[in-house]
Amino acid sequence: MIRVAYIVDHLKVGGAQRHLLHVARELDRNRYTPEIWVGPSDPGELVPEFERLGVPVRSFGIDRSLWSLASAASIRRVAREFHQRQIAIVHGYLFEGNVLAAATGRLGRVPVVLTSKRSLDRYARMDHRLAAFLSNRLSDAVVVNAEPIAELIRTHERCPEHKIVRIPNGVPLARIGDARDPDLLRIGMVGRLGWKKGYPHALEAFAQLRQRHPDLAVDIVGEGSERAALEELSARLGLDQTVRFLGRREDVPELLSGWAIYALSSVIEGMPNALLEAMAAGLAVVSTAAGGCGEVVVDGESGLLVPPGEPAAFAAALDRLLSDRGLRQRLGSHARQRALHEFSLDAMLAAMDQLYVKELTRAGLRVPASAADREAEPRGANPAFVA
Repeated sequence: MIRVAYIVDHLKVGGAQRHLLHVARELDRNRYTPEIWVGPSDPGELVPEFERLGVPVRSFGIDRSLWSLASAASIRRVAREFHQRQIAIVHGYLFEGNVLAAATGRLGRVPVVLTSKRSLDRYARMDHRLAAFLSNRLSDAVVVNAEPIAELIRTHERCPEHKIVRIPNGVPLARIGDARDPDLLRIGMVGRLGWKKGYPHALEAFAQLRQRHPDLAVDIVGEGSERAALEELSARLGLDQTVRFLGRREDVPELLSGWAIYALSSVIEGMPNALLEAMAAGLAVVSTAAGGCGEVVVDGESGLLVPPGEPAAFAAALDRLLSDRGLRQRLGSHARQRALHEFSLDAMLAAMDQLYVKELTRAGLRVPASAADREAEPRGANPAFVA
């Protein structure tokens, strides 16, 4: 069995963490045994969800600067453990996760070292830019989920072209039902309440829309550091009876079925899972063209795209959908088909598996047969391996 250590900054609710939950739930256990590692001693609120899947969560115990002597000692300790336990793949996510994956992977002589870049973050600090550059250089491959991110790491982080592997996000379509077009024109938004999601622009757009759509209703799902400020702004804009801040919810698939439109106002973005899930549910979407959103939404065909940071354009696109039920239904139907064919979880996992097998084979390791291979074997045959 191939042991895979996924290393991420933390396990608070976020896009990378939701992605890892999907991976942990569906990764082929005939081939891989996953475990999760985080930097801080307090990993975050998603730990129980991983543990329910039988995936252990471990910590480096790094609660100070990543560059401290104590952190270096933690990295050496984990690297020794990886070597002793014969971890075959380390796969990093987010900035700290990438640094830790590259360092422990190489120090622990792990056969395959992978890192990931999933957003358009640019590092202003010189030490962060240097760390990103070295993480890319020490990795066997750097996984991105969208072409704008690939371009960023080529130019901003000097990542060699041959190391870049693009694997778009995928969502578990079987868990997402069909959205209906309800009589109440409710708009839904899902995401961490932080500056990257551009919620102030969305609230300004909703304030403009109320003049034409006085019965407008909006649900905002998520938690984050900006919640109090956003609730205050919503009140100042007179949206108390229009916008509901629902906090973190476990029933997003059910909420999707009650929304007429899904909206995304991000100013910086990778490839958001929530957008893919809304499209898979058959919702008409309005999204900014930030990051990989322009790869997901085909403007005028599977949704409407607007420039980031422009509330008037955001409001105008939403107004088109609110005023035209036929347009909502047509865009929603095309969005669902696009999600089904281009952004399924099965397709994402197959691409990850292909990358893992390629890199393990390059490292000279034998790879156990997949679940599909085992089902295809004649009864009584010995388990096959990928050469």
